[in-house]
Amino acid sequence: MNQPDNLLDLLRLEAVKPDAFLGSSPVLGWGRIYGGQVVAQALRAAAMTVEAPHLPHSLHAYFVRAGNEHRPVLFEVERVRDGRSFTTRQVVAYQEGGAILNLIASFQIAEIEDDIQSVQAPVVSGPDGLDDVLHDAFLQHRMVKRSRHPRAHGHSWLRTLQTIGDDPVLQACALAYLSDEDALGVALMPHPLGGEWDKLITASLDHAIWFHRPLRADDWLLFDLDGHGVANGRGLAIARVFNQQGVHVASIAQEALGRRRTH
Repeated sequence: MNQPDNLLDLLRLEAVKPDAFLGSSPVLGWGRIYGGQVVAQALRAAAMTVEAPHLPHSLHAYFVRAGNEHRPVLFEVERVRDGRSFTTRQVVAYQEGGAILNLIASFQIAEIEDDIQSVQAPVVSGPDGLDDVLHDAFLQHRMVKRSRHPRAHGHSWLRTLQTIGDDPVLQACALAYLSDEDALGVALMPHPLGGEWDKLITASLDHAIWFHRPLRADDWLLFDLDGHGVANGRGLAIARVFNQQGVHVASIAQEALGRRRTH
């Protein structure tokens, strides 16, 4: 398979047999696959087996082992349930040597019910005027702040580099791609060596997203992240995601490994 040149290429999976799809990676020089990529591709694979009007409303994923950016990834989808309101899919992503990700995603039809937002977007600097964080992936990242004291916390603006279009499934996959960018750093910030990444062995362990309201990942989104401490070599980050109008569009949780290097 050819290397994808943009995010839409990355989400353009190849059907190789019923409910099985092949995805490729850009070679960024990292060795391993960016976690947000394999989550986004797994959600896309699940969605390719789901009929409209069901749209993603949540996903829960476990990173089993690091993926190799030089090898394609096979996504095998299990149709767990097809319901009138909710549809469930499980996806296992494989490379040579075994599984690299296990994801379960739920899809829901739009329901005409009450819409009440109980949380407010923090008052922070907008993305204009902030510098881009250097990054090789298909995203734009502008950090407002990150701090350890009195609590681990961060604010970042993120969006895709490419216009995604009006397909809500692709927009959800694009958010999944963005969602792994800052979570690990904030999850491990409470660690005594938080920020000194050369002294820690780090990895994303598991990841969850809840899609609350329609969103556009190709417009700036504000990630309001909190670190919840570390224990047993693991840290947890929770993020609330707002659009520029202050609408709470999604929530994210990630647990990360943070282990001291011994040599």
